[in-house]
Amino acid sequence: MKKLSIILIVAILFLILPLVVKPAKATVYCDTQYGEVCREIELLIDKMVWDPVNGKFVDNLGINDYKFAPDEEITFRLEVKNVGDETFAKIDVRDYLPNYLEHISGDIDFEIKDLEPDETEVREFKARVVSADKFPSDESIICVVNRAEAWNGDEKDEDTTQVCMEKKVLGVTELPPTGPENWLLILPFSLLAGLVGLYLRKFSI
Repeated sequence: MKKLSIILIVAILFLILPLVVKPAKATVYCDTQYGEVCREIELLIDKMVWDPVNGKFVDNLGINDYKFAPDEEITFRLEVKNVGDETFAKIDVRDYLPNYLEHISGDIDFEIKDLEPDETEVREFKARVVSADKFPSDESIICVVNRAEAWNGDEKDEDTTQVCMEKKVLGVTELPPTGPENWLLILPFSLLAGLVGLYLRKFSI
């Protein structure tokens, strides 16, 4: 009888404990950019770049997408979201600009205070492509990866954005004309010269 009571108590505890103890909230995030990698996170950062062709922020601009010219401005966006169930008192955020990009405005190294569950902090900043003389002499198109990260203690996340730049050839945009520009004015003089030549030849015979 005593043994039966113990078994009953243990069984009841197994049934009640899952209802009393609230499991920690965990979000599963799957990154498919370089093959599907899934992990549990509480802090998420999303890095994007403005696409001038489609007029919206996108994750990446590859070799077949819009390519920025030397000295052109690029707008980046950082979205930091609390996907856990507790408020983050402080989050550190840093963006690492790659070679050939120069920061011109907006924060790329900052703190976020008291980010509550499901709350998102959005920041934008601008960078400029370096001048054409700073491009490698043997490359006309360069693609770089811009990385950003956010962290709070051991909780950390990062994201990247690719952009491509093209050193356009400056100079003549149209092919030069293949003949005289004012050929209509020259034609009558050519005919007159031909008639004069025939007249002189007649009297020389």
